[in-house]
Amino acid sequence: MARRKRMIYDPPGSRKRRRGSASHGSGEIFLSRRMFIAKAGVVAVFSGLAARLGVLQLVRGEEYKTQAADNVIRSELLPAPRGMILDRQGRPLARNRRAWEVRVVKGDLPLDAVEQRRVLDMLISALQLEDVVAIRPKGVPRGSRDTVLQRVVDMMGYRDQALIDREVQRWLREWPNKLVQVANVSLDDAARFRAASAELPGVVVMNEIDFLVENIWDKRLPIAVKTDVPREVALKLEANSMYMPGVYVDDTALAREYPAGEVMSHVLGYVRTIDGASLDDLRNRDVNNERIYDQNDRIGMEGLEQALESQLRGVKGTRSIEVDANGVVMRTVPSSEIPAQEGQSVRLTIDLELQNAVGNALRKGIERAAAGKEEVNRERAAENKEAWTVPNSGSAVAYDPRTGEVLAMVSYPYYDNQLFVTGISERKWSEYMAPEKGKAFLNRAVNELYPPGSTFKIFLAASALHHGTVQTSDTHVCRGAIRVPNEANLSQGLPMACWVGWQGGEHDALDLYGAIEQSCDTYFYNVAVSRTEMVYTPESVFYYDWNLLSEQVVSDTRHVFDGLGIEPLAEDMQNRFWFGKATEIEILGEATGLFPDPAWKEENIGDGDGWAVGDTLNVSIGQGETKVTPLQLTMNTAALANGGSFPKPHLVHEWIDAEGNARPVEVEEMGKLDIDSDHIEIVVEGMRRVVHVETGTANRTRISDGVFETKWPLTNPEAEEEILIAGKTGTAEFGQIDDIGARDSHGWFTCFAPLAAPEIAVSVVIEAGGEGSTYAVPVVDEILRAWFEINGTRQRGTVLSQGVMGQTGEASPTPDATPGATPAASPVPATPVAD
Repeated sequence: MARRKRMIYDPPGSRKRRRGSASHGSGEIFLSRRMFIAKAGVVAVFSGLAARLGVLQLVRGEEYKTQAADNVIRSELLPAPRGMILDRQGRPLARNRRAWEVRVVKGDLPLDAVEQRRVLDMLISALQLEDVVAIRPKGVPRGSRDTVLQRVVDMMGYRDQALIDREVQRWLREWPNKLVQVANVSLDDAARFRAASAELPGVVVMNEIDFLVENIWDKRLPIAVKTDVPREVALKLEANSMYMPGVYVDDTALAREYPAGEVMSHVLGYVRTIDGASLDDLRNRDVNNERIYDQNDRIGMEGLEQALESQLRGVKGTRSIEVDANGVVMRTVPSSEIPAQEGQSVRLTIDLELQNAVGNALRKGIERAAAGKEEVNRERAAENKEAWTVPNSGSAVAYDPRTGEVLAMVSYPYYDNQLFVTGISERKWSEYMAPEKGKAFLNRAVNELYPPGSTFKIFLAASALHHGTVQTSDTHVCRGAIRVPNEANLSQGLPMACWVGWQGGEHDALDLYGAIEQSCDTYFYNVAVSRTEMVYTPESVFYYDWNLLSEQVVSDTRHVFDGLGIEPLAEDMQNRFWFGKATEIEILGEATGLFPDPAWKEENIGDGDGWAVGDTLNVSIGQGETKVTPLQLTMNTAALANGGSFPKPHLVHEWIDAEGNARPVEVEEMGKLDIDSDHIEIVVEGMRRVVHVETGTANRTRISDGVFETKWPLTNPEAEEEILIAGKTGTAEFGQIDDIGARDSHGWFTCFAPLAAPEIAVSVVIEAGGEGSTYAVPVVDEILRAWFEINGTRQRGTVLSQGVMGQTGEASPTPDATPGATPAASPVPATPVAD
């Protein structure tokens, strides 16, 4: 078949232009049907795009313009610097420091699950994030919540009931959240919880970053994963930011710093990231009912950080920022910024130098008491008796009786509040929580209650003098113990010992001064019990003298009680003195204490027997249900020092605003003792004899037969003018009675000085510390020496360093200042020589 020849097409006029030119040949342009179709398709596509663009711009232009503006202009909160906490000399106790912080924005994390897991695992590795045990409330079967929580408590190893109650309450407050964090756990504990998962419905183990991401309520909000990240780690994360979408590194974060060390831990508390319950708490709303916190905020927990939260936190600022599609800040919108208001700073009444000295003295006193108790336990073991508690804790409070300012407040053992800034480990948390380690989180100065023991006798004496039921000349004979006959059978009865009776001793005849000086229990039994004290026989209440060792009545002589009686005594302690009610110091959760009376017993014990003579006998020597905090005891002792007033105990000396303007806290008087000054002076004279008369329980230590040393080698060394001290020892029994009627005991001493013009009142308790005269007194000796070195009455260098502590707090107490006699010297612990 012959090939058809193609027709050459020349557009009109082209031949004329090409006249004389060469032929087109293969360069000719050809048209085909396929080219027409292609061009038509292109035209159709662009027409559609043009139409769509028209709709976007003309029909919905305003809508998208508004959306675009919302996307690029964002409102940003500006954090407010937290106020500083200073000691009374201006030394920093809590301050802010710039730190590296790693944050996660959930909305910016990869959507792909595998890719998101890769990013989070990189963070876990870089920041060494721990696992946490958490509860997913929706996963807990209905009706099983309490059972599951109890199993969690058991597996965490919590044994202290106060700790259990606090933790369970926290979990329940956070129950509305997606997840409730129980605690950070070690790898071993994480494995235990995973193995027990079948018995713990709703309980999960996950890394803390997974907990944070899952619990985030606003996916656009940056959540702090870790603060105070090491610089090299932060820079590595920043260098790899393109591989870790949603992870941001900030070098402008503020980390809380506690430069004063652990000795201030209970006073200051700490800050930590806010929990869900606090975030939703209606009390944490502003006047517009808006949250004042977000998930990234840190709030004060415990101590003054918690109590002064509203003043310290400041007020956040705001600004508008322009961001690109990737969330990168391009600029701050002009005139949009409202600056944050820095929190108020606070200067405390506490002197850090004295606080360090008090802590050092208390620690050494506890160590001495522990050594003494171990010796006692070796003797008890040889007699097949149960061991008594070895001391590991205690408290000391120093207080200005003129103003109510707390000069020092120590609870031992301490904890490291700085760990809550960087993240506390599960191991350390468990150690702090363990009762055998002393329950370090407990602020014993204001949150723990103890029987006051014989320190209570000075307040009983003041009350009885006020009511006229005792005179200074009233004499009672102590034979070491008494026995109050049973009203149903006079041949039987309740033996009540005087402390000296346990060694077969007796005080013989004593007046009121001598009874305070030698802390005679028998005398104060007579001061407290009335002749009609809750008895159901026509006879007056009486007792026989009793020998503890022979368990025989010394004589048939009946000694009739003729003392104050429980009703007026309880009325005075509850309403005249400051027992059984809070001191209202700034720290939250203060224990109120207790002074029992018949109505209280009926309501709380209700054994049907009612108040008995034995109850009043116990109360008279600070035993039974009587409970006080160290701060309460100090406050009441101070009322004797200042003539009968109760200035409100406080820790805040003055507030300081951002401009440096100071606003002092005014002294607030809470009440008057309303006891005649002559009666107070009688009690104070007895307290002076406790310290400065040879037979006083806090005067001297027996080293061996006929060899004694002063108990005050630091405060009153030889060749220096004597500083007069008024004090009272106390040995407060607790625990089970052994086969001979003895019990373990706490050691107390409370006092004030100088006698003529009191400027400091001090109370010390050593838990399970035995005799107050043996172990608590040397602690107070060192505390008073430190105070008198600070105020210039004594030369520096014995307890404190030669140089005054600087503004950075670099100087510290001389560790073991022992001029002359060693304060640690004590009699054989098994043979107490004083109350």
